[in-house]
Amino acid sequence: MYEQQPKLHSVVMGAQQQNTGNLQFMDTSAYDGRYSSTGQAGGNAFYPSEYSGNIGGNLSTNFEDEPPLLEELGIDFDKIKQKTLSVLNPLKKVTKEMIYSPGNDGEPVADSDMAGPILIALMLGGAMLLRGKVHFGYIYGVGLVGCGSLWLVMTLMSQKGLDIYQTSSILGYSLLPMVLLAFFSAFFTATGHVMTILTVVTVAWCTIRSSDMMVVAMDVQNEKALVAYPIGLFYSCFALISVF
Repeated sequence: MYEQQPKLHSVVMGAQQQNTGNLQFMDTSAYDGRYSSTGQAGGNAFYPSEYSGNIGGNLSTNFEDEPPLLEELGIDFDKIKQKTLSVLNPLKKVTKEMIYSPGNDGEPVADSDMAGPILIALMLGGAMLLRGKVHFGYIYGVGLVGCGSLWLVMTLMSQKGLDIYQTSSILGYSLLPMVLLAFFSAFFTATGHVMTILTVVTVAWCTIRSSDMMVVAMDVQNEKALVAYPIGLFYSCFALISVF
């Protein structure tokens, strides 16, 4: 019995030496102490004790240099107020500052603000709701077709061409008196003398202001009558929608 103990001890030691021979160790001298090792069964696992550097580059952003959100969207409340007051005052002379904005290089850029015209179209539809008429589809339908047609006509008449967004902006802002007509139509008879006079005055008001801006944008001072004729037909369609 005592003779079998040395044999059993030699077998256990041999098995331990065989398992130890399968282990692989990594030299950690090249890591300069930046990594810590923890010995586990089956090998050594290494974990970084400290981290330096950036993943994916420098992600820091200076938000102070970012332009305001309204400026990125092209919404300028000062320009909207200026155009609105110029439309409401038919005696005020139209200047290039009303329809052009200074660019980055100092050159004038065509003002293509669409926030104001969309707001005016919503106001016109809201005024029609006073009579129980839901005409938002007619407003946007006539507006899109009319702006596209007038842009084509004005481009053919102008030598330097005209931007379609600038054309839509001018026609949309000049639609503001039509909102007042739609509001008064809720209190007066559509076929009465008062509404007839108000309709004629409103169409003339919109046509004059829009044609003044369009002439300045096209730089055709001697063709104001030719410019005003198709624009008058455009606003006559809105007058029919607003009154009836």
